[in-house]
Amino acid sequence: MKFLITTCLLCCSLLGMGDAYCQDSDVREATGLPIQIGTPVIYGHVKFRGIADGEKRPQVFVALFLGGSQVDRVQVNDRGYYYFLRSPSNAAVLVFEADNIEVGRVVLMSQIGSTVRRDIEIDWLKTGRNRDGPPGVISARDSYARSPEAEKEFDTGLAASRAKRSGDAKMIFERMLVKDEKDYAAWTELASLYFNDSEFKKAETAYVKALELKNDFMAALVNLGKLYLITKEPEKATLVLTKAVMTDPGSANAFHFLGEAYLQTKQGSKAVPALNEAIRLKPVEKAELHLRLAALYDAAGVKDRAAAEYKLFLEKVPDFKNRSGLERYIKENSNQP
Repeated sequence: MKFLITTCLLCCSLLGMGDAYCQDSDVREATGLPIQIGTPVIYGHVKFRGIADGEKRPQVFVALFLGGSQVDRVQVNDRGYYYFLRSPSNAAVLVFEADNIEVGRVVLMSQIGSTVRRDIEIDWLKTGRNRDGPPGVISARDSYARSPEAEKEFDTGLAASRAKRSGDAKMIFERMLVKDEKDYAAWTELASLYFNDSEFKKAETAYVKALELKNDFMAALVNLGKLYLITKEPEKATLVLTKAVMTDPGSANAFHFLGEAYLQTKQGSKAVPALNEAIRLKPVEKAELHLRLAALYDAAGVKDRAAAEYKLFLEKVPDFKNRSGLERYIKENSNQP
């Protein structure tokens, strides 16, 4: 995954009253609130490249992880800004999601001051539309046998979904399921539409229905597991995603999300092997997980292992914008010369 990250550390308290007012203006633009200077803030702007004119913009959330656990999650506002009223800390991780697909991670290194800005620019053509197992992607081997008329209607529903016409797509799949309630692929597509619209209860019901009809359907298993992660039900996520990795041991996403489920239940000893397996299966696509592992090791005080993960990440993503910061960490904490 390739994305551009622009960083800006704001330390206006050291620069005089004029600059302090500038800091307040920047933060206020992001939050829409009169934030008092000195209040801890982590914030930034999310920008997309590759979205066609008239195409609906993806729904974007940013999650904040501290010590390997998610502590907050916010939706990006209509101007592209997010913020957390929290103090920046070393090895905190920001996770960016677009339409419930992870599109980037940023590790916050040591910094000066109480206000930190992290902007991110995402190439939507390379990340948002070409991911391993996003909601609604059905593999050919799992295709459901339909009549020519139903197949055409299914394709129409898919086209509406891809065009971000969620309401139209829902009506199409709901109409299909009235005619044939055994179409597990249609149930999964409908569930993913609910998922993307944050209608999580409806999404859960539809995914469960799909799995009742075909209990090894990977698209439903992986996405239901991810839904449970978002709704903070990690025990349920663990059960579903364990089934997913047993069904398809080659699914990098299944191992990735299983690792996240273990982290939510404070089972780091199980999370690390799962995340490493996701990396092994898709070493480039899952390169960002090296940052995740590094943050975990750093929080646990095992800084040499964190340095090793940062080194592996830079080997795969040599144009990382904060390369110098990671290289400094590696130099300071690595056991190797």
